[in-house]
Amino acid sequence: MKENQIKGIMTELLETKDKKSAFKVFWESEKIDMRLMMGESEITKTRNSILTEYIKNRNEYKDIIEDTNNIELFNRMKLLETKMIQARCLIDTNVKLSMINQKRGGSETSYIIARAPFYNPNNIKAEIRVYLGKTEEIGRSVEELSRDAKFMDSAEQQIISAMKEVMDKIKIPVKASIKKSVSVKEFVTEDLTDEIHEKESEQMKKTDPRKFLHPGPGPNPKPKHFGVFPQKKK
Repeated sequence: MKENQIKGIMTELLETKDKKSAFKVFWESEKIDMRLMMGESEITKTRNSILTEYIKNRNEYKDIIEDTNNIELFNRMKLLETKMIQARCLIDTNVKLSMINQKRGGSETSYIIARAPFYNPNNIKAEIRVYLGKTEEIGRSVEELSRDAKFMDSAEQQIISAMKEVMDKIKIPVKASIKKSVSVKEFVTEDLTDEIHEKESEQMKKTDPRKFLHPGPGPNPKPKHFGVFPQKKK
């Protein structure tokens, strides 16, 4: 059975407080010994030719990843991916129970927790946890609680509420409307083009009728046969 992917593409590529962006790491990860470019051998000539192309490609790549518009686009995609992954996790929850021990002030307390796969960019592990109560107060084992449908429904509801709370904190900026100047030709169909030409002709007739007359005096005579010509008698 196919499982939901708990990581994105841009979420893994872009810079965080703990790591550089994968784009920058890739761009900086080169080790070229320029001494290999010295000499007149065929190998050296080939290497220099490739180096020229490499530098061109490298500079273009740098321009792309440093362009403010591209950075804005990448970050928007990261937010979209994050919300999509989180939505997948909430829609198809996979809740499991566990018991953990916590030490505080020299004493140890055991808790029953509910956990489920969930992506949160602020967490190292791709899961979300909810504390359900102290083990001694609940008084039942994890195995027994896992078979209790009512308890599991309550645990799942708490997990979903916790997921929703995280999701509500992630705000995607309103997408700016892109206004594009489009020429009339891009929208004109063939029929509409003919209609425009007819209207232009009518307008020109009103302004300068002479442009629509054949040379010679007087108005154009009406055609007698409308394009149908009788055969001559033999």
